[in-house]
Amino acid sequence: MPRGPDHQCGDAQDDENGQPIHLELCAACFADKPAAGALIRFFADGGGHDADRPRECARLLMEWTKEAMAAHGWGRQAPPPGQQ
Repeated sequence: MPRGPDHQCGDAQDDENGQPIHLELCAACFADKPAAGALIRFFADGGGHDADRPRECARLLMEWTKEAMAAHGWGRQAPPPGQQ
């Protein structure tokens, strides 16, 4: 099955059924999920335009990414020693 390129690196990852995996943030579908809901509220409250909130945004994005990856059975791998 052909794989569509990732817009960043030109590669794509497929799930066990051969379908491309991509993370989506949809207020209608994911507002009830803890991390997704927090990120949706952050953007809805204007946090994406607030120069004083970049750390909050980074933390929320990381938590949402972990939550969305877990829904696909994926998890983050710890960096090799000395590369933290």
